[in-house]
Amino acid sequence: MVQNLEKSIEQAIASSPQVEECLTQIRDHGYEISLVLQATLAFAPMGELDPKEVEEVAASFNDRDRQFLMSTLDRKFLRSLKIAVDADEG
Repeated sequence: MVQNLEKSIEQAIASSPQVEECLTQIRDHGYEISLVLQATLAFAPMGELDPKEVEEVAASFNDRDRQFLMSTLDRKFLRSLKIAVDADEG
């Protein structure tokens, strides 16, 4: 399902006339361009997805100056794998 989503997003961007127009303008001004997009996806059973936890994960990727921090979702995932997580980390 995730691969289908990735392909769908890639196709939507690649086929966008607005995106192509912007890329053409940049090339016309003598620049090469490489476009890399980052998306944060969160999966949970229906009714269990906490928007605050998703925002916390997304924010940790957006702050390049921040040191590595584990989100609540990170800790839950590690615990589900029976990996001990210090409560003071974060």
